[in-house]
Amino acid sequence: MMDNQSVFLNLVRLGIGLKSSGKISINSDSDWNSVFAIAGKQGLSAIMLDGLEGLSLGDKLKQKVFLKCFEEVIQSESIYAIQQKAAAEMALLFHSNGIRTYVLKGAVIAECYPKPEHRNSVDMDCFLLTERKDLDAWAFGNDLIKTNGFDVLTDFYKNSTFCLPGLTVENHRFLTPFRGNRRLKSLELLLQSMIKNDLISDSTVEERIIEGTWLYRPPVMVTSLFLIEHSYSHFLHEGLTWRHILDWMMFSRKHNNEIDWDSLDALIDEFGFRKFYKSYYNLGQYLIGDIKEDDLTIVDKKMLRDVWNDLDCHETMTGIKGRIASVGNTCRAWWKYRYFSEISMIHDLWNQVKGVLFLKNPTLY
Repeated sequence: MMDNQSVFLNLVRLGIGLKSSGKISINSDSDWNSVFAIAGKQGLSAIMLDGLEGLSLGDKLKQKVFLKCFEEVIQSESIYAIQQKAAAEMALLFHSNGIRTYVLKGAVIAECYPKPEHRNSVDMDCFLLTERKDLDAWAFGNDLIKTNGFDVLTDFYKNSTFCLPGLTVENHRFLTPFRGNRRLKSLELLLQSMIKNDLISDSTVEERIIEGTWLYRPPVMVTSLFLIEHSYSHFLHEGLTWRHILDWMMFSRKHNNEIDWDSLDALIDEFGFRKFYKSYYNLGQYLIGDIKEDDLTIVDKKMLRDVWNDLDCHETMTGIKGRIASVGNTCRAWWKYRYFSEISMIHDLWNQVKGVLFLKNPTLY
């Protein structure tokens, strides 16, 4: 019988329409509570259920297995519908006021899955642009939300946060946590320039709009770099999940012909992601069954063990407690800097301290 982790991975492969890398042992003695607990921690419960649907199970066993996560999946689909409705209404409000709403991750990634509504999403990340050079789209967007009766938190330099009915939104002023980090500041400038160039390119408008909404997809290279940087930061400061890895694999496979791979490869080197990306990509290959665990390097397996571990989250903490938690997470991740980063843990800690003490409200120019 396969261990719980292998059963989970094979079901995920089936759930995204791939063949399993081995025969899955399913019987009444399987530890489904543990399998579903893994899926929940990894944010892939609904995807795993899709995989279960493709298996031939006895009626009694099928009923037993499906009941364990059916309610969660129904809830996931309901949440997705509510989130999409709220996001579309927000984008319409912004559009009516001359603002274009670019979706970072979220629906742009979900549409790469066989069933978009089964891709788990906690909130929505967006980036706002306007053709008016005298208008700060980020601040104007925040004001519009306030005018419509919702509170907006602006105490974090990278993004504001507000809660619409059924949807938490992070309105990004900046796409990366570049404060105190020169290399990430260069990446931030590049990403924003790519989006702004897209704004003035009329030829791309129709293909950018998500059907039935005023939500826009960023240029493919923007999403590619954004996903890699986002996963890199998550890995160093909190940890990765299989969902982070699967998001990249699904997006890069769907947009394979649109991505300028030579340019992306050069940018991965330029911004110091090479060590991380090598194992990140190898784990993606393992996840979708293109390679076996034995094909992973010793360094890859260090990342693999971390993926299976619980996340070390501090996102709900603010103020001094949040900063202390962030420093603690960085210190505990000392080994990650050794194998997966081009800067040391001390260097990163200094960047964080420098940012908090001297760059509370950073600017790009």
